Amino acid sequence: MKKIFDWRKNFFIILAINFIAIALVPLFIRRPIFGLSQSFVIFLITLILLIAAYIVNALYLKELRRLRVYQLNLEDRLQETFKYIGSVNLQMEEMKQSFSGFKKYPQNKKDIKTAFNYFAEKILSAINVDWVIFRVIDTNTLYSLRDERYTRAKRKVEFERFENKDILKDNYKKEEHTIVYSDQVGFYLKTCCILPGSLDNNDQEFFVKSLVNQLEMLFIIFSSLEKNKNRNTELKNHE
Repeated sequence: MKKIFDWRKNFFIILAINFIAIALVPLFIRRPIFGLSQSFVIFLITLILLIAAYIVNALYLKELRRLRVYQLNLEDRLQETFKYIGSVNLQMEEMKQSFSGFKKYPQNKKDIKTAFNYFAEKILSAINVDWVIFRVIDTNTLYSLRDERYTRAKRKVEFERFENKDILKDNYKKEEHTIVYSDQVGFYLKTCCILPGSLDNNDQEFFVKSLVNQLEMLFIIFSSLEKNKNRNTELKNHE
């Protein structure tokens, strides 16, 4: 806006100078110049000054239109930014509720089943998909340590066959399915979430990945507790 005001101020200054010059031309031109009559010289100088004023006015209006378009684009970008911030805040709130709503570490098979159900419901409530698959894969043997499948409103769905070796190599067509992997590397297992179609944006992928990472941590804790429980049972049997 300051630039517009500067242009406007300069425009009126130049116009004022032009009108003053036009008014003073007859006082300075008292005789023919270069063989041209006095009246013609006055007319020519006045015409040049008016053309100069027109050019300045045209440049001013052009700059005004450019700044106006820039302002409108800026307002549109601000609106998009506010919408994005609003969506991010909603997703962050959803994540906060998702994590805070499940505070118990799984100590048995019922608890880990509850954890999978809980996170599946969160994904189905936040993302417009008909089904979701959670799979925990042993990366050494390629066996499925856990395979949980959920559908919206318990619909009957013909699930495609997903081979673990293809999942780990990410060989599935992204336009048909979305596979979101846990971030953990260098461990013996990999947790993934399989969804139909593609996600709408990176925020949704971030949301699902956060849940998958959380779910993998809970599964590792459950596996560790199960191993300790089995080991204790074996020791008691030997005694």
